[in-house]
Amino acid sequence: MRHPRHDAISASLRAAYSEPHPDMGWEAEQRRFGIYRRNTKAATSPDVIVRDLAPGDVETFLKDVRAYFGIGPRPAKIMIDDRELDRTLGPVLEAAGLSFDERTSFVAHVGDVPKAPPVAGIAVEVVGEGGLEEYEDTRCRGFANSDEPTPQEELDWRIDLRRAEMTGGANYWLARIGEEPAAAMSWYDVPDRLIFSLATRVNYRKRGIASHLLCRLLADSERKSTRSVIINANEAGAPLELYRRLGFTDEVYWHSTYELKLS
Repeated sequence: MRHPRHDAISASLRAAYSEPHPDMGWEAEQRRFGIYRRNTKAATSPDVIVRDLAPGDVETFLKDVRAYFGIGPRPAKIMIDDRELDRTLGPVLEAAGLSFDERTSFVAHVGDVPKAPPVAGIAVEVVGEGGLEEYEDTRCRGFANSDEPTPQEELDWRIDLRRAEMTGGANYWLARIGEEPAAAMSWYDVPDRLIFSLATRVNYRKRGIASHLLCRLLADSERKSTRSVIINANEAGAPLELYRRLGFTDEVYWHSTYELKLS
């Protein structure tokens, strides 16, 4: 199903990825081959959103990216948000030494809001700045598919990013089962609700926790007459199928990502 405001939502989301967000530390500069972005408040990977790049110009483009960002410990993310362009450029980028990362689909919820499934012992709390370390450790463990504690060095720069996101309208929920943190979810309120992270720790999966969190947010969004609720996921991953079953059926944005080493 298609969202009744599909075109407006797609344009808004595409613009959000293309514009600077100084409150969150994101700089963005339009250059010959696309939009170059970096964050001044957290040690994230810089990225480029490709806008006008022909296969024959890839070598020149990569030299420009390396010159612009310089040497750094994290790879630059090269993003292509057009499927046809990705089919053309993807093989050329990989032949030039870049590694494919993922293709990400952004889907908007359409239709009735499903009822949140009951989860025994669940408590959902709003995370403030003082709770960011526990939140981020929970999120990282979920995405790592491991319950090993997150290294402090990685936690530190990720907490810097979460803190910066808060200034730009980001919200964070931490779900507990009893006293234990089990899942983490985050979203922006601008002007749609964009869920940009949802992760459940390995030992707490298959209990309906992710569905519970999503349905709670959808119900709250309906009460507040939010224009749309959007979530993104690797288009090849299992979570996207769950989201579609809950009513996230309209793809409003998409991009592929490749990694360019800057070391």
